[in-house]
Amino acid sequence: MRMWRAGFALLLAVSSAWLLSAPRAAARGALSYDRDACVLKIGPDFMYFSGYQPAAGKKKFCEDPPSTGETIFALDFAQEEMREMTTEFRIVRDVGEAETGASLDQITVARRPPKTYPSGTVDLELVFGEAGDYVGIVTVEGKNGEQWVARFPFSVGKIVYPVGTPYYLLAAAAVLALLLLLARRGA
Repeated sequence: MRMWRAGFALLLAVSSAWLLSAPRAAARGALSYDRDACVLKIGPDFMYFSGYQPAAGKKKFCEDPPSTGETIFALDFAQEEMREMTTEFRIVRDVGEAETGASLDQITVARRPPKTYPSGTVDLELVFGEAGDYVGIVTVEGKNGEQWVARFPFSVGKIVYPVGTPYYLLAAAAVLALLLLLARRGA
């Protein structure tokens, strides 16, 4: 009976740790995941977003560039109508307040000026010289005066812990405590 309880307790602890550590999709700003694609919601439409760092290989990222250095961002329009709209894309330093007006130009680190992109792809290349927090801002304007803005914060070269990290640690501590208790009772 004692062995059965110990096995059941171990199974329960491992199952709890596994459930608590299940990956969670977390959106930051207008970026989200949809079927292994990174999607940028802008107004009623959306774009596919990808980031690359040539020095890090061919692996793309969705939100946070893993290191400083050369970085390429690519936006692909999902809707055909967006190819006729004017699109601006800029990366600014995150200064912790609403970036508007003249101050926006002062904190901009890279920019694609407003224009139409008949190919449906906007790319922006830049070199991040230092780790830090940034914000991507995409502005789309239609022929009828409509304007949509999407903002997505990201960090460059920083360790970003996934949502729920403290729960992983608590689950690991609970499993360890349970194993120690079981070992002590069995001795």
